[in-house]
Amino acid sequence: MSHTIKELRKTSNEQLIIDHDKKAGSTDPGVNYYLDELQRRQQNRQTKIMLWLTVVITILTATNVITVFAPLVCR
Repeated sequence: MSHTIKELRKTSNEQLIIDHDKKAGSTDPGVNYYLDELQRRQQNRQTKIMLWLTVVITILTATNVITVFAPLVCR
């Protein structure tokens, strides 16, 4: 039985995993099942890289601001 969107949104991650695992043994996944998982993993890798780059860019920007404005303040 399928859940409504409202029910799905109220369901905890742990319960969704339990429900999935119960059904997984009795179904035959198609190719998209594996492709979707590969895509999800790739997206996770890209998200981690973007987060790292954001931190680096923020640090470099702060350094640049300090470098530009420090001489003006210290006059």
